[in-house]
Amino acid sequence: MKLNIDAHLFCMGTFAERYVPDGYLDVLPVERQLEILAGIDGITGLNIFYPLAGLPTDPVKLTEKLSQYGLRVSNVAVDNFGVSRWKNGGFCDTDPAVRKETIKYAKASIDLAAATNADSLLLWPAHDGFDYPFQVNYAQAWYYMVDTMREIAAYNSKVKVAIEAKIKDPRQKMLVSNTGKLMMLLNEIGADHFGGALDVGHLLQAQENISEALTVMNAKGKLTQIHLNDNYRDADPDMIFGTINFWEVIEFFYYLLQTDYEGWLSIDIIGPRDDRVMSLKAAVQVIKKYMGLAEKLLSHKAEIDKNIEANHFADNLLLITDILF
Repeated sequence: MKLNIDAHLFCMGTFAERYVPDGYLDVLPVERQLEILAGIDGITGLNIFYPLAGLPTDPVKLTEKLSQYGLRVSNVAVDNFGVSRWKNGGFCDTDPAVRKETIKYAKASIDLAAATNADSLLLWPAHDGFDYPFQVNYAQAWYYMVDTMREIAAYNSKVKVAIEAKIKDPRQKMLVSNTGKLMMLLNEIGADHFGGALDVGHLLQAQENISEALTVMNAKGKLTQIHLNDNYRDADPDMIFGTINFWEVIEFFYYLLQTDYEGWLSIDIIGPRDDRVMSLKAAVQVIKKYMGLAEKLLSHKAEIDKNIEANHFADNLLLITDILF
């Protein structure tokens, strides 16, 4: 496993929400945001969103600009969720014009990813779901989802694509709601270059075990992206990774370090009531600290795995706490 850490510019946003529409913090110029990222030891990539905002639209100029700050394009995300036209779902809207617009955005994003040598592209079916009974035709919605994804998959198989699952928010029920449905969707798309984005916060919100999800996705060769944040398992506020679910995160890195994952660990956090810069610095340091703890455990892998095989959890608890504390 290779350590690559990136972040997106939303980490330094104003964090507007329905309670505080103007946001909690002042707007930072893009140049200042890039300076901040460049000044944080460990962050070497920028996760960008298409359509681009505040950054050069030409791939060459974009690459050159980021290189001035010691950064590169890590991944590209398709923003087909940030405006009202997508409110009924970019991938499964009954209006074919909306689905065609999603495909158009996705293809343009794939071109951008290829031109900037990004590792992969992210597709998040954010509004593809429902809120009430009798609101959607479930079979038809899933058909449109698969059909739209397949058309995107046929465009350029050289660019890896990750699909992100989430149980709810912004919709009350999302079509691609958990790891199982994500794997089902990937199986139906049937494209080798399509994989999944493991978003820790989304998995926790869905009451999933993040290490199990990691293992399932990795075993099938579908672990394409990893997004790091945390929560109390009841919502997705994008808290600093590793601050709430200590044991699950330790176990996650224990298994992650045993994979050959060479993609990016994406910091995906929001800190509306704290210093944005310090939050990012803390996020990077916490990732490194957890990796260091997991490496300690791996030096005792034979003992830990033996206890797991024998169903001796208490023995492992004593062993691991002795190693860590």
